[in-house]
Amino acid sequence: MAMSDDELGMLVRRHAARHAPPEGLAGRIGRAVRAEAVAVPASVQPVRPGRSPRGIWQALAWFGTGAATAWGLALVLLAPPVPPLDVLAEGVTANHVRSLMASHLADVASSDQHTVKPWFAGKLDFSPPVVDLAAEGFPLTGGRLDYLDGRTVAALVYRSGPHVINLFVWPASDAGAQAPVLSTRQGYQLVRWTQGGMQAWAVSDLNAAELQTFAALLRERSAPRTP
Repeated sequence: MAMSDDELGMLVRRHAARHAPPEGLAGRIGRAVRAEAVAVPASVQPVRPGRSPRGIWQALAWFGTGAATAWGLALVLLAPPVPPLDVLAEGVTANHVRSLMASHLADVASSDQHTVKPWFAGKLDFSPPVVDLAAEGFPLTGGRLDYLDGRTVAALVYRSGPHVINLFVWPASDAGAQAPVLSTRQGYQLVRWTQGGMQAWAVSDLNAAELQTFAALLRERSAPRTP
């Protein structure tokens, strides 16, 4: 299946963010570009009577292609890297939009947390926290598998009136808790946090205050109970 321009762009940015070029490579490419710009291919000779100019045009074509490729590599390597969190935020937003466009919000459609949570068993190598917030105005409507950060994650679906909230959950690389952080992408609100060894990203077209309320309620209900 062919990738869309957005998906291809996101893949390139993710690669650039994680794989820094070898030291000095950008300088070597820059010097090569400058040298190629002033060099005259040996195959380009004065046109002698009776000689076809085809060789000259072929040499110029190869010269132009090489210069364009070198400049393209230089621009990629010299461009500032995209922070990993920005790449992840783009992925979260893209997956949210895709779920709405494809009308595939849930693999298991249920408002019962005791139905949704067991559905993930055997499909993931972790057990996502599943909380029903219907009494608080954010009913659970189902869950599905999704893909983020190079792995399969849990996507829990909530609603607030006509608004859909996608909550993506997967194990955190750092076990420490992190307070919610609000951001905006393409007109959507995002809130991310880490709790109980899991990182979570909530995304919706809700206003910022309502999505932050959702995140606060979810964190409170998901917090480990102390005796």
